[in-house]
Amino acid sequence: MSGKSTYLKMIALLQVMAQIGCFVPADFASFRISDQIFSRIGSDDDMETNSSTFVLEMKEINYILQNCEGNSLILIDELGRGTSTEEGIGLCWAISEFLLVQKSFTFFATHFLELCRLETIYPNVENYHMQIQHIVSAKGSLRKVSYTYVLSKGHTEEKHYGLQLAELFNFPSSVMSQAREIAASMQETSDTADIVTTAERKKDNADYRFATKLLQVSRSSKLSSEALKEYLKRLREEYEKEISINITSPNPDNETGKTPPEDQPLAPVSSLFEKSNSAYQMVPESGISV
Repeated sequence: MSGKSTYLKMIALLQVMAQIGCFVPADFASFRISDQIFSRIGSDDDMETNSSTFVLEMKEINYILQNCEGNSLILIDELGRGTSTEEGIGLCWAISEFLLVQKSFTFFATHFLELCRLETIYPNVENYHMQIQHIVSAKGSLRKVSYTYVLSKGHTEEKHYGLQLAELFNFPSSVMSQAREIAASMQETSDTADIVTTAERKKDNADYRFATKLLQVSRSSKLSSEALKEYLKRLREEYEKEISINITSPNPDNETGKTPPEDQPLAPVSSLFEKSNSAYQMVPESGISV
């Protein structure tokens, strides 16, 4: 509905186009060279082999785990929906960490918001979400969910998105009211057990992402001098914005949310390169630039 599956299919198509030398619709794009593309997309049963949706998911993901390598491109869409929520989250988390160890370039679409916590643990994980808009009639009697098909950084701030969608089908008010109460209770229990991320960890993650992009450009960029200068300027602005948000956001180590002095220097580029060569190194030795 929001475009996640279409986005994943587009990634696979662009990878093939770039690797055979075609232009792609972008001002700048950098692709890792992939030797294999694996996908786990769909939610169908297989009546011929008497396999349920979950059994098919496990067969396909097992094939991926047994054959993926560091140069593999992996696309996973909605894994773990055929079993309980707890088991689905557990499987998705463990599979994600396995793929991180393999250093496979992975895109993982999911409704399990708990998986977004991986970004707070691993600096080579980034969260993105598809934006939606809520449209209300002039009288306030009609609500509608509008899909923008815009990809934005960070995890979604929408709460109980499934319930909002269910309300569009005119369920009895008593059913929706009870569903919201139960969902809110479960959400409160989950929030109390959430992972607390310090400002230092967020800063380290921002440093890592900035350094890996610098390394990527230095190794494979074919941009002109002016285009490269503009790209690096934009990259620095994004980095400064990210660390500014991380520092000013209230957290256990900075409960007042004070902003540091404006003349506080950024981390030296040399130290950022050192972080990019840590155990979380994910930048390949070769790539394609178009």
